[in-house]
Amino acid sequence: MLDPSDYPYNDGSYHGAGRSIRIKTCRTNLVMTMTCNRLILCRSIACLLCSLITAGGLAQKVNADPPGFGAGTTTAAANEVTQFKGTLKGLQSGVLSITREDGTEVMVQQPDDIASFTFVATAKPAFLQRGNLVRFSGVFGPTGMAAAPIEKVEVFQPVQANRLQGHAREKFIPGIYPADRHAPKKPVAMAKYNVVGNLMGVNAGGIMMVQAGKQPVQVPLAKDATFELRYNNLNLAKEGDAVSVSGFYQPPDDTKVKADRVTITTDRVYGEATEQTPTRRPRGTRRDKAEDKEESAEQKAGDEAAEKNDEAGDEAQ
Repeated sequence: MLDPSDYPYNDGSYHGAGRSIRIKTCRTNLVMTMTCNRLILCRSIACLLCSLITAGGLAQKVNADPPGFGAGTTTAAANEVTQFKGTLKGLQSGVLSITREDGTEVMVQQPDDIASFTFVATAKPAFLQRGNLVRFSGVFGPTGMAAAPIEKVEVFQPVQANRLQGHAREKFIPGIYPADRHAPKKPVAMAKYNVVGNLMGVNAGGIMMVQAGKQPVQVPLAKDATFELRYNNLNLAKEGDAVSVSGFYQPPDDTKVKADRVTITTDRVYGEATEQTPTRRPRGTRRDKAEDKEESAEQKAGDEAAEKNDEAGDEAQ
């Protein structure tokens, strides 16, 4: 037999033995549980959307490289390393055409770091001009004087600073840089420094003057000092120059390479004296016409004199 106190009120609660409190507590727990489940579901959906967006961004990054070129950092299949030598054939749309030593033509995309793309050649002092960018290394004392003559000077051309990575900037921006990064900027004792600046000239005594940013530098050159061109472009390169390449390709096609480093060399010596054949001035000027008239008059006078001599000879006979 039911106790009247067990009948529910209109609000659904029961009388008796604290049932109203237990029911309300259960309902509260149920509501809290459903709210937590909804939050977890929303968080899961948000994570899923973020994953899809990230995957789409990576896919766009992978597709940013030219088709067939190994990017080196995208997928495991693109991480096949290659190194080879050959000869330069041409350049088209930033891609080098190189004939490999086995005769295969390979398309090579230039390195991202411009400092890793170099044309190397030898130059004579006659090739140098005032304002050329040069770099060299030497040991300097506290007074700023070089402890020994400089034996090697590199000549380079300016590059875009945003294409330089890391400490490579110190090789292109004029200034004086300690070889030991912990050394002071100005010598306090004998230490090795790298000097980058604009060539101002070389005097008869073999002293080279360079403007390294705001600091003028004067250093003696060794008698057998070498000048090496290291251009990060193809301004002096020619078809047939030797090329060495290291980079990556996407298997199985090793004829499309994303380069990590490209070095082009030649045996041409720039600034070397060459024998020049004299060239005749183009005809047609007033001076040329006057000279022609004089030559014609002299030739006519000579002919007349020869005829008179012949006549005199005939009469003598």
